[in-house]
Amino acid sequence: MSVIKFEMRQVDEKRKKLSIKASRYDPIIDQFIAGGEKLVEISVEDKKAPYVATQLKKRIGLRELQLEMEASAAGGFVYLEKITTEPTQGV
Repeated sequence: MSVIKFEMRQVDEKRKKLSIKASRYDPIIDQFIAGGEKLVEISVEDKKAPYVATQLKKRIGLRELQLEMEASAAGGFVYLEKITTEPTQGV
């Protein structure tokens, strides 16, 4: 039986993933970020709205943009909306 050589050392935390694979839905998110709109309606040829919204939600999460925008589907349409975090004023 052959022996494998290895090295083991204690670490405080895992390394972060250095690269994120690109998705066909990234250009939609990028264009939305670049634009000044607060709310947009999206249609993707040959894809149902709930599927597209799910894919956009996954990409938003992977890119850690969930505090900036959200994706949703309603009535057969997909929406991207910028999240505004306005401070609440006390009365």
